[in-house]
Amino acid sequence: MKKLTAVTLVVVLIATLAPAMASAQFTTVTSFQVQNLSSETANVQLTFYDANGDVVTAATLADTISALSNKLYTQGNNTNLPTGFSGSVVVSSDQPIAAIGVQDSTSGSMHYQGTYGGFSSDAASDKFYLPTIMKAFYGYTTQVSVQNAGSSNVDVTVTYSPGSYTDTKTGLKPGQVHRFDNTNTASMPTNYIGAATITTSSGGKVVAVVNQINAASYQEQTYEGFSDVNAGSPLYTPVLMRSFYGFNTSVQVQNVGTASSNVTIFYSNGYSNTQTLAGGAGYLFTQGNEANLPSGWIGSARITSTASDIVAVVNQQNTTTGKAASYNAFATTATHYVGPNVMKAFYGFNTSVQVQNVSATATTCTATFSPGGTTQTTPSALAQYETYLFTQGNNAALGATYIGAVDLTCGGQSFVAMINQDGAAGQGDNAMAYDALPAP
Repeated sequence: MKKLTAVTLVVVLIATLAPAMASAQFTTVTSFQVQNLSSETANVQLTFYDANGDVVTAATLADTISALSNKLYTQGNNTNLPTGFSGSVVVSSDQPIAAIGVQDSTSGSMHYQGTYGGFSSDAASDKFYLPTIMKAFYGYTTQVSVQNAGSSNVDVTVTYSPGSYTDTKTGLKPGQVHRFDNTNTASMPTNYIGAATITTSSGGKVVAVVNQINAASYQEQTYEGFSDVNAGSPLYTPVLMRSFYGFNTSVQVQNVGTASSNVTIFYSNGYSNTQTLAGGAGYLFTQGNEANLPSGWIGSARITSTASDIVAVVNQQNTTTGKAASYNAFATTATHYVGPNVMKAFYGFNTSVQVQNVSATATTCTATFSPGGTTQTTPSALAQYETYLFTQGNNAALGATYIGAVDLTCGGQSFVAMINQDGAAGQGDNAMAYDALPAP
């Protein structure tokens, strides 16, 4: 058998009750979708870890995924996981794979949901950056989930900026996940917004996911932490909005260096905005109140830094429908991406895939969907920094209730891509987003 490729998915929660507000209890159930990127059948193994870091042997699953296909694993109907389970999972395969995780928290008929990309084993690091940390900031508080992706116990420290606040966890076992709830971060004031850096004891490697939760408004925005590999300049944000069908975005940028740096966001309509960020500091660019962007605008941006590497998270929010989602700005680009989950009218969900050409050469982009093998192509070549939106809801070639994956290319040129997942209105926040994942 070939060497296993591991994908870690943190924050796997099964039927966990959380007192999100005085009048409601939320039950969180997760699922994850795994995409086989090879032309051979993938032999996969799912290994679950409980809150103590112990393997749940009864839930360990060996399975196969057909070539260039994908499979959905829902923990709510996994009878080998105990009710109330809260933990994590590692997915191993003898073929290249990609995966995303989905969290669905419900109280009665209301939902809030978040999604995130799984981490490959080589994405683990001894340092992670978190651009957005909040405590009761316009109702939002963050939860930071850290999973040990190494082979020995590790000590974890989360340091917040601005201020001198820290959280620690000692003896985190291999595969184990620990959640830092910023509601409980000592001395952190209410109305706090800032950034954080995760560090580990010598030799330890972790991965991290952040949930931004406004339980009173039934909203959740989820993003993956950034390692040094994911920091840089310029950054690319394929989707930004101002009053676009009720949606506005904001971009929280973190300077991950020690020196002050001038950070400039260049919008696709030609306007730019520059701010000076001290080392380790963050700044929130809000498109909703940016008078130089027209109402009804949807576009993209690139963000540059003069002295230090930066990372950024894009938050999308619709205050009328209550929908909210997040995705990570791109510091690296690729010529081939995959999206392990796309949908058309699947339990009320539709997806859209936004691509942004970042190469100097104009190029045509193609989306290929599996199962089915149907394709969509941009109607014309995209110029540098230009974007195009593939919408699955009106794609007649897809089945009536389609769920699958997408393979993205742009004529061999470098680009970036993200996927929005949008559910029916009136049920709380059932909007989600995730970055497309580079394919080998």
